[in-house]
Amino acid sequence: MSFRFTIGRKIGTGFGMLIFFIIVVFGATFLAVNNGIETFEKNDKTSNQLINVLTPSKEYVSDLKAITTESRQLAGQWLNEPGRNDVKFKLRFKEIIEKDIPEKLKKLEIISKEWTDEEDIEQFNFLVGQYEELTKKLTELMELLPDISSYDDPFKMFTARLLIDQNGEASEILTDLNKNLNFLQTSLDSKEENALSLVRSSSETARSKFQSLEIYWWLGACLIIFAVIIAGFTTNTIVKPVNNLRVVLLSLGKGIFPKQEIEIGNDEIGDMSSAVVDLVDGLKKTTDFAREVGQSNFNSPYKPLSNEDVLGHALLKMRDELAETERILEQKVKERTEEVVRQRDENERQRLKLEDLYKSVTASIRYAKRLQNSILPPKEIIDAICPESFVLFKPKDIVSGDFYWFEKTKTANYFAAVDCTGHGVPGAFMSLVGANGLNTAVREHNIQEPAEILNRLNTFVSESLNKSHDENQIRDGMDIALCAVDYENMELTYAGANNPLYLVRDEEFTIIKADKIAIGSFEPNSKKYSQHKLKLQKGDVIYLFSDGYADQFGGERGKKFLYNRFRQHLLSVHKKGMNEQRAYLESTMHEWQGSFEQVDDILVIGVRI
Repeated sequence: MSFRFTIGRKIGTGFGMLIFFIIVVFGATFLAVNNGIETFEKNDKTSNQLINVLTPSKEYVSDLKAITTESRQLAGQWLNEPGRNDVKFKLRFKEIIEKDIPEKLKKLEIISKEWTDEEDIEQFNFLVGQYEELTKKLTELMELLPDISSYDDPFKMFTARLLIDQNGEASEILTDLNKNLNFLQTSLDSKEENALSLVRSSSETARSKFQSLEIYWWLGACLIIFAVIIAGFTTNTIVKPVNNLRVVLLSLGKGIFPKQEIEIGNDEIGDMSSAVVDLVDGLKKTTDFAREVGQSNFNSPYKPLSNEDVLGHALLKMRDELAETERILEQKVKERTEEVVRQRDENERQRLKLEDLYKSVTASIRYAKRLQNSILPPKEIIDAICPESFVLFKPKDIVSGDFYWFEKTKTANYFAAVDCTGHGVPGAFMSLVGANGLNTAVREHNIQEPAEILNRLNTFVSESLNKSHDENQIRDGMDIALCAVDYENMELTYAGANNPLYLVRDEEFTIIKADKIAIGSFEPNSKKYSQHKLKLQKGDVIYLFSDGYADQFGGERGKKFLYNRFRQHLLSVHKKGMNEQRAYLESTMHEWQGSFEQVDDILVIGVRI
């Protein structure tokens, strides 16, 4: 268990130092009797400087160092742990920025007026400016991410990371602050040690000359005992109230909100129901009449609801017009029957030609499917690269615009889910370009970082499709999520173009968002893909996918499946075996889709570490 410098220990240390200084004061007093008023005044001045200036200054600097270190940790938590503003660490973070740092700087500013070293004063003034800049940056972080929903904004998250990450502005200020605080603390330590050395030497001299004055030692011993009693009493009276306050704050931090039921009065429902019944009755009569007219029963009786019944009178007029129209149509039917008979034979000949053409095209597409299957790794290769994994792959047509890619190098195991523009034959052509680009980047160019692989793939796609700056340039491309797993160091590296990564650990979801730029959508070298590194734990489950699963229409209302429902299903099944997960996801989509047509290619990859 690591040592904690609690309030009680701080107070105890302060009183301990006070006891030591009292002994030094007694020694200085004895020495002053022998050496005169000049020696006493010099020793007293040194003691006061030590007690009232150097020691408090050093403690304030130590407090600032602790607060600075704590602010770095809490800033990282604020960035990486979305939560409400009343959670404990966010309240503490605000307290440090708004209260603790200004108070400590104010106290140090007051006591620095007693410093004699101009270099220390200049160093402190520089620290004040650095803390003002730090406060602005940390306040900017809180303004960027004021609530849970702001964490879903990729621009805010990117800006916040620029502030807090290792090379961010706030991180650089924090690092400089620690260095400058260490420098100031070292200077104060040196001055304190010099002062203590002077006091000790004076005390030793005085004690050697007044050994016979034992009464002073007894008085000093009594004073020490008294100071110890005061220290114990003060510590007890401070620690207990602080602990009680801590319990109260933790209880308040949990947050309790009232639940109220809303009662809706329905005094007018009776009148509305009566009006609806009358309306429905009239609509039934109108519907029966329209059905009779639709069946060419133009003699069916019908009476409008009133003289102002616009629909009823319109239906009567429509009946007369339909009767006349039917008579005219019957005549035209007779005239065109012979023409239809002639065209029937011609249509039959055309139908036979279309059947032959369809069979030929279908055979070509099925051959294209065999070509496309050749770029997809077989199950034994997938199992060799990712032993615990599954691939759910459901093309919309015979061939697919989605494809999956697995590759193993000396440094890492790679796998990717790729969604090319379109589906069917156009998508299949793009999938061949994408698979060739990935293989070229890794096998021929020996690129190992996922972000660099995507940059190279963008260049390959642009060159393969002869993209240019013309207004009529091809706008085809692909979305991709690419992972590299280092099983030896338990580390995952991810880069993505529009397709995110899901990581499930201990029943908690982590979503790593992709860059919002598709492969092939920009000129090579004009933009760069970002890269994310994660430490893995045994049992982590990684999911890559295209948008086909979440965009599928189905259910009772014919709505999209959506990503929120997709994540809930993944969370409920992630502890099962990988084959069970695949079967579950496939059956779930089959039930959801029902009679609706599949709207896009579906691809889901799951890998357990």
